[in-house]
Amino acid sequence: MTYQLLKMAHVAAAVAWLVGSLFVSLFLLTSQPEHGDDAPKERRMLHVLRRWTLFVTTPAMVITWLIGLHLAMTFGWFAMNWIWIKVAFAISLSGLLGMQSASLRRMAGGSGKRPPLIDLQAPFIVLAAAAIVTLVVVKPF
Repeated sequence: MTYQLLKMAHVAAAVAWLVGSLFVSLFLLTSQPEHGDDAPKERRMLHVLRRWTLFVTTPAMVITWLIGLHLAMTFGWFAMNWIWIKVAFAISLSGLLGMQSASLRRMAGGSGKRPPLIDLQAPFIVLAAAAIVTLVVVKPF
């Protein structure tokens, strides 16, 4: 029963993390410099998204890591190769969330500069999530 609850919490936290990161990437992709009629609405959205990232998405990432590491150590998954590929994807998704948070912070500070490789962030999140799910379900090696 404990395993099922931990697995459920891990998956729920991972979904919150990935959806939050995906939303940030889509916001960054569609945002414009703060000029014109839509500037106040975009600024409000930016501040709401920064708070959501700080209080929901980032804690969800931390919970995902903590439970995932606990499960991997408890069940000896680190002896299997698939977990290392999953960990590599999770590290890259964690780094991406850090870059997104920095981009949101810069935008809140008035920078209209477009984040690097913004066009690739959303597809990467989706593909990395699909790869992680495949690795966990199939455990190919």
